[in-house]
Amino acid sequence: MPVRRSLERQLLLGFTLPVLAIITVTVLSLTAFYEYRLQAQTVTHTRDVIDQVRTLQLLERQWLIAPTEDRREAFDRAWTETFALLRDNPQQRQRLRQWRDNLRQSEGEALSVRLQRTLPVAQELVDVENALLARRRAVTQQRVDAAQWAVLIGLPLTATLGAALGILMLRRVRSLTTPLLRATERVQAGDLGVRVPVTGRDELSVIAQHFNDMTASLQRTVQEQRALQRTLEERVESLVQASTTELQALSQLGLFMQACETQVEAAEVIARVAPALFPLGGSVSLLAESRNMLERFTAWGGAPEGGAWLPEECWASRLGTDHAAGPDLNAPRCRHDRSDLGTLCLTLNAQGETLGVVTLHFPDGPAAAQAQALARRFTDRLALSLANLRLKETLRHQSVRDPLTGLYNRRYFEETGSRELARAERQGWPLSVMMLDVDHFKQFNDVHGHAVGDMVLRRLGHVLGRLFREDDVVCRYGGEEFVVLLPNCGAGAALERAEALRVAAGALVLAAPDSSGLTVTVSVGVTTTTGERHELGALVREADQALYRAKAQGRNRVAAYHAE
Repeated sequence: MPVRRSLERQLLLGFTLPVLAIITVTVLSLTAFYEYRLQAQTVTHTRDVIDQVRTLQLLERQWLIAPTEDRREAFDRAWTETFALLRDNPQQRQRLRQWRDNLRQSEGEALSVRLQRTLPVAQELVDVENALLARRRAVTQQRVDAAQWAVLIGLPLTATLGAALGILMLRRVRSLTTPLLRATERVQAGDLGVRVPVTGRDELSVIAQHFNDMTASLQRTVQEQRALQRTLEERVESLVQASTTELQALSQLGLFMQACETQVEAAEVIARVAPALFPLGGSVSLLAESRNMLERFTAWGGAPEGGAWLPEECWASRLGTDHAAGPDLNAPRCRHDRSDLGTLCLTLNAQGETLGVVTLHFPDGPAAAQAQALARRFTDRLALSLANLRLKETLRHQSVRDPLTGLYNRRYFEETGSRELARAERQGWPLSVMMLDVDHFKQFNDVHGHAVGDMVLRRLGHVLGRLFREDDVVCRYGGEEFVVLLPNCGAGAALERAEALRVAAGALVLAAPDSSGLTVTVSVGVTTTTGERHELGALVREADQALYRAKAQGRNRVAAYHAE
């Protein structure tokens, strides 16, 4: 670990702090001396101003008692000198001007009157200067007292601080040297388990840590030699256990895949079982129905979950065999592989058909090549299960879907309708049933042929699939009749949707070989459950009665069921 120079910093701190304290005391003392000298000059200046004011008063009296030109000029010179001394005090200058102005304004008056005019101003000048003198003396004394206390307190404090740091450093050094000496004696006696306590993060602690690391390294070397045989035994046992784990994972994969009902369940099973065999991640991509695109079916570990790519982007798909690539192999990497690990791609083949590609990740290229046999067993088991699942879904789709329109058939409607009706009664929401058929459908078959009739049913089925929600159940009930189950849909909303269906069907324009354009209209009957308990057959009969009402009223309209 990096050496932390805490001890060096402590020594530097122990030297620096006393020096800084001495410098601080010296600066305070010099500052106080400078302030004292400055204040002394200020006090002298203030005294000069007071003396000059007294002189000015004396010259004033002499001039007023015996007014002559010489005495006037002497007063003016003294006034000018006083004015110059007060250059740092505008207020005092203003009083001095007032003094002169009062003296000039009182010319010709009696001596006592003139003195009464000027004496208060002169006395105020003296009082202000005396107040300044007292305040400046107080400030000077405070500076001197501060410097004195700084010297009296700072120097002993500096000495105490230096002594305390020295004692701490001495104790710190002794806290390591004594245990280190004892530990060295024990190591010399053969005890490699001894350790020196690490009580800090400075250089002494680093020395203690290095000593501990050295003894630990020696101890590990001895223990590794003793554990060599045990390690070999454990490795053999782990190999046996790994083989058992692989067999269990493959067996579990086949068991759960056989029980899956949908491809979503199969994808979840693969993502949960596969990490036990290939922990670094992988993915399964299946060929789309167009056979020109591979789509991500499932992924685990660090592999991305989404994405599609072309079959020619995978060397395994192009060569029809397993392909391993990685940093240590002289084989090109597949373009769909964005990882920097070892990769193994295997094709999914079942019943003479290629279903997709399995991509597995390993620490490096050699590990991928070494696991090829296990990966092939995993892929073969997976391919057979996916093929069986696809066949099962195809049969299920054919059993519940109408092959002509792609909508659900009557069997699915009867199975789902009872379940939706029971759920509507539990939740307390309405359930609507919509029955419709194509107006004059027999004419399409008789006049234009059955191909045109089938086209009409297909186009109408497309309209039905587009207009209704995923929760709605749209079925071909038989012939040209269709039925729609609308969960959680009231009577008003059902009538609005039936009207939208009628308008959409009327907008269809079909081209026939013997006609430029054929229009289609539908009649729709709607019924909705009430608070009473209902059966699915009764709802279908009510919707059928409403449908016959729509036909009786002229077709191409929507009618709601009304009880007689």
